[in-house]
Order: sequence, then structure tokens, then C-alpha cells
Amino acid sequence: MATIKAKPFDSDMQELLGEITTAYHAPELSKRDSSEIPEQIYMIEAEDAMAGYGVVWEYENGKQLIKKAEADYFSDDEKYLQKDFYIDIKNKRDFIFIEALDVLKEFESKGYAAAFINWLKAKYPNKRMYVYSLEKSRNFWLKQDFEMLGSTVWMTYN
Repeated sequence: MATIKAKPFDSDMQELLGEITTAYHAPELSKRDSSEIPEQIYMIEAEDAMAGYGVVWEYENGKQLIKKAEADYFSDDEKYLQKDFYIDIKNKRDFIFIEALDVLKEFESKGYAAAFINWLKAKYPNKRMYVYSLEKSRNFWLKQDFEMLGSTVWMTYN
């Protein structure tokens, strides 16, 4: 059974993430400045062992996610492809953005990522959630009841 614990994003966490070789986002996250990550990230634990982690942002308005998306996800010549994202998000208020959800290789396919999403749904029962999905993880998000956001790679729940 998974336990989710909030941990501060500090130098110890950066060092821990830097040591992980079996998760997609860990190397990049370990090099980020603390201003580029929420104050806390969520650790997925299985019997006191780290099984994975999630980085979740709480946004008050759509402009905040648009700014992040333009800086981190969209190249200037691809913005026009994100029309459905801009239309959907621009007037949204009080929602969640799941920036990263990784399960370490040895814990994959054991329900830890799904447990994290179920925990998020319980923690934020009335909030809309967004994720920038990778093609290889799209089926996972669909199984968690996320829907494609128009013709973009963005997915949304609630």
C-alpha cells in the first residue's frame, strides 16, 4: 500500500533526486532552482521505501499555467498547435497542474501511480487537474479518467 508524504524541496531532496537513475524527471528536477518547484514535492512510499514522487502546482488562475507552459513546454513555432489549451485554460481559476509523476522502475506496474492520482482526487475533490502527457503515458492518464484537451497533448480531469 502506498503512503504519500509531502517533503520540502531543498538541497537534500535535490541530492536524492540526483541519485535516481530509474525515473524520467529526476535528473532534471535535481538541477532546478527551488524557485522553479513548489515548496514541497510528494513522495510515494511503499513500506518506508521511496517508490516514486509527484510535483504538483496549485494555481489560482489560468495565466500562471500559460506562462509556465510557454516557458517550459511550447516552442514559439508550436504555440499555434496549442489553441485548444489556450481556450480551455485562459479563464480557469483554482486548479491543479501535475508537472511530474514518476514511479521508480522497480515499483512500476504495482499501482503506485494510480494510488497517487486517487490521493490527489481525494485531496482536491472539486478542482480541475491538468497534465502535459507524454505519448508513452497517455493510456495511464486515460485509465485515471483524464480526457484529451482538444487536439493537444494536454489532458484534464474534472
